[in-house]
Amino acid sequence: MKIISKTLMRPRTLLPLAAALAFGLSACGGGGGGVSSGTANFALTDAPVCNGLQNVFVTVTAIELIGQSGTYSLTLPKPVQVNLTTLTNGAKLFLGSISVPAGTYQQLRLILAANTGNGGSYANYVVPTGSTTQVPLTTPSAQQSGYKINGQFTVAANGQVNLTIDFNACRSVVMAGKSGQYILKPVLNLVDDEQSGSITGYLPTAAAGAVVMAEDNQGHIVKTTVAAAGAASTDPSTFTLAPLPANSTGYNVVIAPPAPSSGTPSPNIAPNVVLSVPVTVGQVTTLGSSSSPLPTITSTQDATYSGTITLEQEADTLIVAQESLNSVTISIAQTNGVESTSSTTTKSYAMVLPTVAPNVASYTSGALKFTQSSTAPAITIQAYASDGESGNTTAANGPIRLSGSSDTTFEMNH
Repeated sequence: MKIISKTLMRPRTLLPLAAALAFGLSACGGGGGGVSSGTANFALTDAPVCNGLQNVFVTVTAIELIGQSGTYSLTLPKPVQVNLTTLTNGAKLFLGSISVPAGTYQQLRLILAANTGNGGSYANYVVPTGSTTQVPLTTPSAQQSGYKINGQFTVAANGQVNLTIDFNACRSVVMAGKSGQYILKPVLNLVDDEQSGSITGYLPTAAAGAVVMAEDNQGHIVKTTVAAAGAASTDPSTFTLAPLPANSTGYNVVIAPPAPSSGTPSPNIAPNVVLSVPVTVGQVTTLGSSSSPLPTITSTQDATYSGTITLEQEADTLIVAQESLNSVTISIAQTNGVESTSSTTTKSYAMVLPTVAPNVASYTSGALKFTQSSTAPAITIQAYASDGESGNTTAANGPIRLSGSSDTTFEMNH
């Protein structure tokens, strides 16, 4: 699968509304009689939420396709509200099939419903961890211009393209300072399912909740999920990373404990890494088995990495903990950080991370052989700002200063 755009994966598919979600098509410009058509099929998936949220609901009303011959508005006959937290480990929500003029399209826009509810019936909202209260989610531009995904894909004459909108809720929901308000700043990828594959794996029972990431050799996170508990209390935990771009040289799969802002990670395990895991179109690459799950390292050796981040421009940040491993860099945790709405802002960050070296294996189709690194990890805290700046510290309690004015996306977007 190739990622065809980016903006500022046991597999299962959720199809409860498929029959009701046929789109209505109206051309806003271009197009004409006699133009051959093709079919675009859309689905929605998500990465796990984080930052103290247990639910993130959005309501989709329409999709717009912008192509060489014009803009085409694709309106759902009935708005669809979805809890993004249910769309992980390869789960998808089918949004519908659309007949459009054959040709090349450069942009897709996701349109959300307006928040007209009052005190418990919002179209878009979050539920903080440990709460039952709906907190409205502010969605700038979601109803007018929509949230855009720039890129290019082709709808062939009398053919079809299957597209998945990958909605990263963890990266997309930002708390506005100490106001208690949440703002949606979507991180969206559009992927072509016909060029995709997946990675699935088995972990020990106690590893349910571990964060699993598919990364490139620079530690850029392409896809994230959370290991799910087995059906029975003694069953292994499982994970699925999908959709993933087909890649013969492979991804580094990092299995790490959750990274809370305080306290001890649970489960308390050191990062484990499988290097160069290949992904083939239409195929599932499996790591471990139900009878022989991948190992984890039990550890009580943790350290709190904390400090301050100073932003000099309006921006929000992503904080990533990374370490070098042989010739590659791996990311072992990430979380949203400082959000500045005006002038210079300084805020604190804190991440509790394991200090035990990871177990490492190079991928093979047979049994994987893990070896624990001989030295403790040297962790770098890297910060990426939505205004294009980045900075880091190797100190356990180090300050990071970011400044800039360019309108670019996080480097970590893929």
